[in-house]
Amino acid sequence: MMKFVLFTLFLCGFILEINGKSSSGAWLPEKKSLVACEGTVARLHCEEGQAIYVTSATYGRTDKKTCSARRPADQLKNTECFTYAEEVGERCNGKQWCKVKASNYVFGDPCYGTYKYLEVEYICYDSLVEGTLLLVSPAAAAAWILHHNKMKFVLFTLFLCGFVLEINAGRGFRKPKILRVACEESVAEIFCVNGSISVISATYGRSDQTTCSDGIPDEQTDNTDCATRADLVFQICEGKSACAVLVSSSVFGDPCVGTYKYLEVLYRCEIPFATE
Repeated sequence: MMKFVLFTLFLCGFILEINGKSSSGAWLPEKKSLVACEGTVARLHCEEGQAIYVTSATYGRTDKKTCSARRPADQLKNTECFTYAEEVGERCNGKQWCKVKASNYVFGDPCYGTYKYLEVEYICYDSLVEGTLLLVSPAAAAAWILHHNKMKFVLFTLFLCGFVLEINAGRGFRKPKILRVACEESVAEIFCVNGSISVISATYGRSDQTTCSDGIPDEQTDNTDCATRADLVFQICEGKSACAVLVSSSVFGDPCVGTYKYLEVLYRCEIPFATE
């Protein structure tokens, strides 16, 4: 809880810092972006006296052109494949520079058989001296922003700080959905870097001809109307930080004999915050 409280105070102070700089005519922080192809290293860097703040990071594939050089077409056709790469922010926020490898080992594999890439957007902000804006009282903050007579920004600042505090005081913070796919006779590894697993859906079977099809005869991928609810995933994984499930008809039953199947699990990582 203390980490989130400090982040709340930092965020409110950071907005006040931006307001102060914009009133004096300085530019707002410039957004930077980078792409690292699977297997390469993403390097984030800020100037001396500045620190990184990641605003967006995803790992997967959303188009056919990015990181496509010398790659077969079947590794590029799935463009609805990504997971939120929260580990980038966890590793890089507050540092002058950092590096993160774009790999399934770091982020998991949101789409088996697809060549992926890491996309990161971040800003470089001036490092704050501990105890200046972080420990400012609400009354002093209100007086400071009212002095600049920017009412719209004042209201936005108060709303944003209040919203973050409301999340902190609530029962939990809901993260985006994550999709894991594991082919038949492999092991599905489902995990949360932070928080606990909350399974939304889990199915075993086949709903398309491309997923888990490498090296598989056509007659074993033709049946795309074949699925059963994988209730065992809920029993094994719900509420845990990590779990492993064998993807096999001996575990889930065989909804379509003769078809090569796979397990699809959609879940969230829930992070509860104490109210006291």
